[in-house]
Parts: sequence; C-alpha cells; structure tokens
Amino acid sequence: MRRRRVITALGGLGLAGAGAGFLPGRAEAAGGVYFQNRGSVGGWDHAYAQKDGVIETVGSPVYKGAHALAATQTYIGESGGYHCEVIRRGAQSVGEDRYYGQAIRLASDWRFHDQNVTFQQWSPEDPEGPWLLMFVIGSTIQFGGSGGIRGTAGSVSGLRGTWIRIVTRLKLAGNGQGAFEVWLNGTRTVSRTGITVLPSTSRTIRWSSGIYCTAWRDGSPSGPRTLTVLHDNHRIASSYALAEPANWA
Repeated sequence: MRRRRVITALGGLGLAGAGAGFLPGRAEAAGGVYFQNRGSVGGWDHAYAQKDGVIETVGSPVYKGAHALAATQTYIGESGGYHCEVIRRGAQSVGEDRYYGQAIRLASDWRFHDQNVTFQQWSPEDPEGPWLLMFVIGSTIQFGGSGGIRGTAGSVSGLRGTWIRIVTRLKLAGNGQGAFEVWLNGTRTVSRTGITVLPSTSRTIRWSSGIYCTAWRDGSPSGPRTLTVLHDNHRIASSYALAEPANWA
C-alpha cells in the first residue's frame, strides 16, 4: 500500500506550536536569523513524500527541544524519485551570504554502502534542478550537483547513533566573489572562497531537507531497502555562530 505520508502531528495530537519553533522568513532578519525550525514538519513552505516515503514529526530521539523531523524512504521496486522533503522557498537570492545549519542523525545500525543518500539540497527555483546536493555515501559526507561544487565534507565513520552538526555557507556571487564553506561538528572542513557560486539563470534558491535515495531512481539498493535520516534545529542565518545548532539556547 502506498503511504506517501506527510505527518504533522506528534503522537496523534496536533503540535502545540508546530509554528512556535519557526521564525517566519525575513521577519527575523534584523537579528541575523532568517528562518528556523525546531524539528517539525510544520512551519516549512512545503512538505511531500514520494512512493512509500514518510516524513513526520517524532518525539525521540531529539537533538534539542521536544521533537525532531524523521524522513524515511522504502524501496518498492519501481524507478523514479524517492524523495521525502520539507522545503524553504526563497531561501536566498543572488548577492546574499547565508549560513545553513542543522543536526542530522543516522541510526546506530546504519549500514554504510556505496550509494548516496541525500539529506539536504539547494535548488534554483526558476527553473528547478539538482544544483547542490549534500549526502552520505559510504562513511563520508560529500556534496555535488550540476552547479559544479563537488567534494568531501568529512568522515562519519564513528558518528552513527549521534547527532551530527552541519553548517554550510553559500555566498551567491559571480566574478570570483562567491564562497562555499562547510563545518562538521564545529570544525571547518571545507573552505572555498573567491569562487563563482551562481544558480544558473535563477535569481533565488530553495533549501530542501529530508531524504532522497538518489540511486534508486534507476537501480536497486546496494544497502538497506528502508532508510531513515533524522533532522533537528534547522536555521538560515547571517553567520556561522548563529547557524551552529550547538549555539541554540
């Protein structure tokens, strides 16, 4: 049976303040925080799940606060997309410098395998496309996409069953004025400045978070047939310090 579930309730009850942990867009720009979500499906611009995917708000385990977001996909022997995502539209415009923070968790029995499992991505909005994806492949976090920004952010070999903090900086600019940086558990592991970072012809990008089993589009799993990634403490901010999940009160 196809579930395609997007669940905004916790334990069968509506979340009191599913939007309470959410700062609506540009309203907080003066404080340097443009968006945040404390680990729920509620409060995003859009949420969806393909095929038998489920994206839901759960009460445990959590990084900080009362709940976290769980994105699960199950292979059903069909080709095509295996997305489960929440989306922040208009997350950034060309000329802006933004930091994207969140904490993710892989199960303690997560089996490392040779297919990429995307947990967040940035896409142009007009037209859309796989511009920059960040994913677990083997025992590493890597990134890549049509935007030409590719590489490895670091190892997660000893981090299964723990919350992994990731902050990504995107400065959208041409003529060698752009930047792409990544911090993994408080350590900057990637720093590329003085480069061109532009989303094709689009003036804006969106931010998606969840799970996308990319290799299942055209092939079968080399790892488990059901995979879950947990997410918590999403934030878009003007600095690393504000985006870092460890710095949240």
